[in-house]
Amino acid sequence: MAEKTRDADRSRRAILQAATRLFAERGYDGASLADVGAAAGLSRQTPAYFFGSKDKLYAAVLQELFAERERELVPAFAPLIAWAKGDDDRPLKKVLGKAIDAYLDFLDAHPEFVSLTQREAVDGGRRLTTTPHRSSVMEDAFAALRKASRRRGLRAFDPQEAVIAFVALTYFPAAHAQTLLPALGLAADRRARRAQALDVMLHLIERA
Repeated sequence: MAEKTRDADRSRRAILQAATRLFAERGYDGASLADVGAAAGLSRQTPAYFFGSKDKLYAAVLQELFAERERELVPAFAPLIAWAKGDDDRPLKKVLGKAIDAYLDFLDAHPEFVSLTQREAVDGGRRLTTTPHRSSVMEDAFAALRKASRRRGLRAFDPQEAVIAFVALTYFPAAHAQTLLPALGLAADRRARRAQALDVMLHLIERA
């Protein structure tokens, strides 16, 4: 029984990995359940056995990507909350830089996340809206900084605007490394992305 369970878990993981790759490369309409089964090294019927339908498999792919994002963001943004409470004595620049690094690491390590969210944007997010993916990690961290702004010498900034700025400065270069950045004569350089994100976020948050 234990061996059958392990085999089932391995098959399920293989299907999710293959589906993530194919949906990112081809989009929802460009990959069938049979394609996914073949790419996973399994029978063409296996994805339907585990997930039932392509809609459910696609939703599972999105959920897993957003769950991985959550797992990586929670420890990355926790130090910002600790800093706001006075429990982290490092400079804000250092703590915020670590959060930026973590998100850039996630985007670099998961190009499928960028590709699939871009595809969802083109489609109006119609499938993503039915898939649980809400996260408050960033907003909670910036809200903690805002709450402690007077005590910690920060601006009275809007936490939601801070989240938008943070994501724009990190996600946009990753999403448009081969499109808008070259058209603007810019390179998708990791160090430049990080430096710009940190500089703009500190300007937004810190009191002049």
